[in-house]
Amino acid sequence: MRAYSLDLRQKVVAAVERGDSTIEEVAATFGVGQTFVKKMLRQHRETGDLSPRPHGGGQTRRLSDKHLKLLRREVERSPDKTAAALRDHLEERASVSVSRPTVTRALQRLGLSRKKNDGGE
Repeated sequence: MRAYSLDLRQKVVAAVERGDSTIEEVAATFGVGQTFVKKMLRQHRETGDLSPRPHGGGQTRRLSDKHLKLLRREVERSPDKTAAALRDHLEERASVSVSRPTVTRALQRLGLSRKKNDGGE
């Protein structure tokens, strides 16, 4: 989702600072959430700047490029292995412990698809 424009941020803060509307009314007027209005007021008070902050980045990937190469080689060697078996392979060979969904996402990034289970999971 894209950040709200600087222009909208300034209008929201200005509307609240005029004092003729509540936070709830300003949020409804501009089609934003009350939490956004409160966040903009806090950001303006603390920094004086309403520019969008950079994205926090999220969690780092658990599987490195080295792990992905190992995964690709194993799929080429044994194309019928399940995601669970590939997870076990990574743990044995690279000492990295990840979930089956993590392996599945890694396979998708590599453009490979796998069986989700072998009927027993």
